[in-house]
Amino acid sequence: MDPTAYRALHESQMENNNGTTALNVFAHIAPPVFSVFHTVQLVVVAGVTHIPLRFLIEFSFVIVPFILLVTVLHPMALNITLTLLVLSAISAVHQMRYRLHLVPFVQVPGKSPQFLTCVRALVNLTTAVCILAVDFHCFPRELAKTETFGYGLMDIGVGLYVFSNGIVYKVRAPEEKRLTGARVWKVLFGTAPLLLLGFARFFLTNELDYQLHVSEYGVHWNFFITLAFVKLTGTLIMDVVRDPEVIKFVAITLLCCHEMMLHLGVSRYVLSTDTQRTTFVAANREGIVSLPGYLALFLASVYIGWVVRPSEEITLAKKFLRRAIKIALIAAVCWKMIYVCEGMFGISRRLANMGYCFWILAIGSSVTALCMLFELFVYFVRFEEPKSPDQIMKTDDFCIPYVPLVLQAINANGLFFFLIANVLTGLVNLVFQTFLLGTAAALTIIAYYMLMLCVAVTFLYVNKVKLKIW
Repeated sequence: MDPTAYRALHESQMENNNGTTALNVFAHIAPPVFSVFHTVQLVVVAGVTHIPLRFLIEFSFVIVPFILLVTVLHPMALNITLTLLVLSAISAVHQMRYRLHLVPFVQVPGKSPQFLTCVRALVNLTTAVCILAVDFHCFPRELAKTETFGYGLMDIGVGLYVFSNGIVYKVRAPEEKRLTGARVWKVLFGTAPLLLLGFARFFLTNELDYQLHVSEYGVHWNFFITLAFVKLTGTLIMDVVRDPEVIKFVAITLLCCHEMMLHLGVSRYVLSTDTQRTTFVAANREGIVSLPGYLALFLASVYIGWVVRPSEEITLAKKFLRRAIKIALIAAVCWKMIYVCEGMFGISRRLANMGYCFWILAIGSSVTALCMLFELFVYFVRFEEPKSPDQIMKTDDFCIPYVPLVLQAINANGLFFFLIANVLTGLVNLVFQTFLLGTAAALTIIAYYMLMLCVAVTFLYVNKVKLKIW
């Protein structure tokens, strides 16, 4: 097909999409969590220690099924999720039933909780698969980004990135100095790489005449610029407030003010097709107007991270379970708020409105709760004897590295993984007219692309190379 005609076809595929349901989107996100659960069981039972073999097993049982789930197995997503849930529950109960007498003594390490590694890596993995898969016909259009309102699997990418960075934000100690010029400069310096990536992406897409849907962020704006703003402003606000119990009220207040401004006419300005993109603000109105929503989402995620992340060296199972239940209750409230907001305001990634923020918090909190229960299960079934903090300091075997190697590798170099995914996605779209390819060719390309990505980050991780900006 002629390149100009193909570009028009490609962009038309991204228009007028009203999405699917919140349940259907979650049914595509939850299965990887259960896949991780069963893959870990398989690796432990088989006693696999050879790194290349372990990598192949994990790639085959975690990543390949997800590729199939968002393409050819899409109609069966809910059935697959329910089946995996039942199988996981049966497996967990079967392994736990003979160890009930150990309940009061089970301990979970408090430092660097692995469930956060799992959550962040799964966010990266989901995004990497979808940004390429969406360019093929075998990816269902209802899961692509929505035009204005609705639920789409592709809509959660930027929101979950903000969430995954918020839950690992380390609140500064009260005794540290308040906001100073040096601190502001340090934060600005840390934000600069994201801004440079944003500018680089804009210039490259312009030079290569790459297909771009301007209603996503605007003409010049993009994902990296939004992340840079959230990092800069969110960090400065946290330096001023510091108390996570207070920051949740700041997040709620900011979100309410954002929604009020949208209803006072800002949303009409952003969504109007009659508004010409003649000025910088008008040209990038989606990216600029959505910033308060993403900032509120980040601050709420910081509070959630503070709730789930232990501060002590040893966490007893009972206390860890209470945290998991608390985050599950937060998720339940957010799921309820989604349907309240849907009837009142709608769900819009383009505006990052209240409904969208609650949707992302509901998904993020649900996945976090599942990963916390998984971590508790691992330490429950592999518990040997109680250890004191002194014993823990003298030994390295208290922490059980249950997270799959490939997910640890993705999390260790998350931004690098995402950058390479974007570069390879661009290359695939420049070499192939992806929408004209058949299902078999599409699956082959996506699988090979993911294999290259995972091999690259695993190689870096095994060799202890860390390329990290945020």
